[in-house]
Formats: sequence, structure tokens, C-alpha cells
Amino acid sequence: MRQFESHGPRARGPAVVWAGLDRGPALVVVDPAGEARHATLPATWRPLAERFQVAWCRVPASGGALWDVEDVLETLAQEQVQADLVASGTVSDAAIALAAQFGATVRSVLLVDPGPGERNSPTLSSDRGVAAGRMRIRVVARSVRDHRNRVEPPMPLGHPDVVGGVLTALAETDQQSTI
Repeated sequence: MRQFESHGPRARGPAVVWAGLDRGPALVVVDPAGEARHATLPATWRPLAERFQVAWCRVPASGGALWDVEDVLETLAQEQVQADLVASGTVSDAAIALAAQFGATVRSVLLVDPGPGERNSPTLSSDRGVAAGRMRIRVVARSVRDHRNRVEPPMPLGHPDVVGGVLTALAETDQQSTI
């Protein structure tokens, strides 16, 4: 699994990029690769910004800590905005733990190539502080190790397969919420 440094070209730029709706359902993206360094979302995510308030948290830009993600979740909690959290690679476990602290705000955690602890599990047991049935945790995209892949896992969050997986998971969560 690729490791990302907290310095270098991907560390430059804003720690959090806000896009989309001023108010409404939110997507909080925890990005260890530091995409969106030019203060805009990856092109593949722009259609999501038409339906959601998107906070793209660039972990390398914040020095590798999740303080900026916590600040975003605190803001959304104060505004009583429901959020779905998207996390990738080595920050998956930390993002899940943080989401558990904001259980009233975070509706689901969507993972992309999660770390070894969660790699084979589409859901998480309640022993991690996640209330059973309250918050859905699932893997929405995985890298396939074959000749088509040009980079090591985790798959970049701007990849179209990630966006497709996020859209599918959100639709399924919405459908289950109405049942």
C-alpha cells in the first residue's frame, strides 16, 4: 500500500477544500494522497458538488493529522447537517474512530482500499464504538492488482470507480433510510 509523505508537492495547498451546496447533506472526504491541491475538487467529483456540500480534507496538507476533519465534523454537527465520510487507505481506521465520535452527524463511512485491519470487512462491529444499525460502514472501491493498474493501492479518490462506488453506496443508504 502506498504511503504518502507529509511534505512535497501534494502537501502544498489548502488543508480543506469546500465545494458544492452552502447548506445541505455533506460529504466529508479524508484524502491521504492530497488531491485537490489547487483548491478545486477533482473533476470526477464536481457532479457530486451539485447535490452535496463537499469538504475535501487533504491530510498531507494538514501535516498528517485529522484535526481538520474533526473541525469540519464539529462545524457540521453545530449546523445539524448530516454527513457521509469517505476515507482511503491508511487513514481508514482513524476516520472510522473519528466518525464514531460524531455518530449523530455521520450517517455512513465509505472506504476505499482500507488498511489491513478492515480490508476484508464491508461492515464494522459495534465494539469500535459504532452503534449497530446507526452508522453504515462499507468498502466502496478496491484496487485490482493486475496489468491495468498503474499505481499501488490505495486507489486515488478522484478515480471514476470511487465516485461510482460512493454514488451507489449513498443511494443504498438513502433507500434503507426510507424503509
